[in-house]
Amino acid sequence: MKKSVSKRIASAFVAGVLMVSPIISSVTASAAKVLTTSPSHTQEVGWYNDYHHEIWQADTPNSSTMTLHDNDGGFSTSWKCGPNGSRGNFLARRGLYWGLNNPKTYKDYGDFYCDYDCNWQAGSSGNSRICIYGWAQNPLVEYYIIEDWKNWSPAQDSSAQYKGSVNIDGSEYKIYTSARNSYTIEGNKNFTQYISIRQNLRTKGTISVSEHFKAWESKGLKMGNLYEVAFNVEGWESDGSADVNLKMYEGKSGYTPDPEPDEPEIEGTLYSATFENGTNSWSGRGSASVASSSSKAYEGSKSLYVSGRTDNWNGG
Repeated sequence: MKKSVSKRIASAFVAGVLMVSPIISSVTASAAKVLTTSPSHTQEVGWYNDYHHEIWQADTPNSSTMTLHDNDGGFSTSWKCGPNGSRGNFLARRGLYWGLNNPKTYKDYGDFYCDYDCNWQAGSSGNSRICIYGWAQNPLVEYYIIEDWKNWSPAQDSSAQYKGSVNIDGSEYKIYTSARNSYTIEGNKNFTQYISIRQNLRTKGTISVSEHFKAWESKGLKMGNLYEVAFNVEGWESDGSADVNLKMYEGKSGYTPDPEPDEPEIEGTLYSATFENGTNSWSGRGSASVASSSSKAYEGSKSLYVSGRTDNWNGG
């Protein structure tokens, strides 16, 4: 398996940050590699910059695209599976991958986390979602951690079975299972879907993927041998587009981005914020909350106050 690696910009300077965890730099993604599917070419799969990717479509007469970012695990995508008499199914995903017959379960890898920021839109026909997605074998399971959806969610499926809820990453997630017979990584056959649906929908944040695996197993839903852990954009009988900035992490000790910068140190200030007029678009990671505070300041009269941390990866 190839393991993704985060890159950190050196010498970033933030004025007046109190009690904040180490910051992973955010940079503007640039397009690097374009993939296209069509009725005669329904799938593209491969590796690019240490992230595995797949674009797939079925049962549609149209074409779709996926453009891989060069400097993170993100991608942009555009799909057309409706309306106007068209139909079909589409997905584009990128993340960590082990493939068929992997002997290991998620417990052998430690914790998985995903940092993402997704700007997306879809039409009023069909349905679509952004989510963590993947497969596991023994038993054969297709799983979803749904962060945002449009027009319809699996909770509205009359055949879905509600298994309870869990609080993860600052929101309640409702858990469902659904029995299916359709396309799978093992061919067309019976399989089960495990589905967590976030109740406080969002388009950016940190997803504690392993916490969902643990929650499912606590409710008797076995997670077998891992095939993949990916961030997924999916549409059914819908048209839409999305642009995703993405970093994924795997590690025995939890959320542990690179301790050292990958690039040489750069002299000077790359980023500065005073927090005199608010949080300057900073937000909390994990259970943490942020606010502009006048109790202390590095310079000026205010700073960013981070509270509510319950783990060492929580922060601003």
